[in-house]
Amino acid sequence: MNILALSFATAEENLAFEEWYFEHFEEETLRIWRSPKSVVVGKHQNALAEVDLNFCLENKIPVIRRISGGGTVYHDLGNINFSFYRFVEKEKMIDYVRNLDIIKETLVQLSYDVHMSARHDLFLGETKISGNAQHVKRGRALHHGTLLYDADLSALSNGIKRQKGEFVDRSVKSVRSPIANLRTHNNLGNTEVFQAKLISQLSETFGFEMLDFNKLPDLDLEKYRKNEWNFGYSPNYSFEKSDGNWQAKLMVERGGLIKSALISKNGVLEKELNEWIEGKQHFHKELSIELEASDFAHLSEEIMDLLF
Repeated sequence: MNILALSFATAEENLAFEEWYFEHFEEETLRIWRSPKSVVVGKHQNALAEVDLNFCLENKIPVIRRISGGGTVYHDLGNINFSFYRFVEKEKMIDYVRNLDIIKETLVQLSYDVHMSARHDLFLGETKISGNAQHVKRGRALHHGTLLYDADLSALSNGIKRQKGEFVDRSVKSVRSPIANLRTHNNLGNTEVFQAKLISQLSETFGFEMLDFNKLPDLDLEKYRKNEWNFGYSPNYSFEKSDGNWQAKLMVERGGLIKSALISKNGVLEKELNEWIEGKQHFHKELSIELEASDFAHLSEEIMDLLF
């Protein structure tokens, strides 16, 4: 197996490369990479139900959907990501244990007493330091995961926790666990130093060779920048929220289309507002722009607080 140490400047580029490399790899590869602040939701999740969107907007943390399943994770430059690209027989699918044993053994060699949970996450004592997800298609498998080394745990906790409102849907739900950074248990230097030691130990223990990758792929960045993918791919859902004197219930279809809206103030149904909102998309940026240009501009702040 080869090691590919390749990171891009933006979260969108990193996730677009994950998809591109999955479609094009010719040799089994372990990619080690880092990404700037971002919240990454699983392919089959309801993005709005998994994140505190207002916190993410205020802190300029993009919310992006990946091609693999699993739960929501947080990335920043204190977190190391690993991605196994393997060829698989259809009936065998992904062997989580085989891949995670490589990561676990490497961390043990670096003096971290980690173990694997029944859910195929890595724990250090009672705290989780790695979550994992997979994507399988036409005999190819992507298994990627996180390694919390020196991540901003406050931003992580705030970013991936929905604060207000209730969603009802059939999406995959994240399973939360207590978390910790590896660096608090054994400080091997800053994240760059830790990454270098991780790669060196992988090479020493398993004989992996560094892959010299000079190709500049044509990445589909637009996909990962659009709300149609990041939020619109969520399954059908209903959303209810009360905020002060306001109450709302939305029925939203896949694609983000608001099929029906029941918004009221002080118990009185806002008929014209409901008619205006129906047919719009439940996307923060687009709805905010449309509100500001509508007859309801004077209520824009209250409505946005209610619907997100």
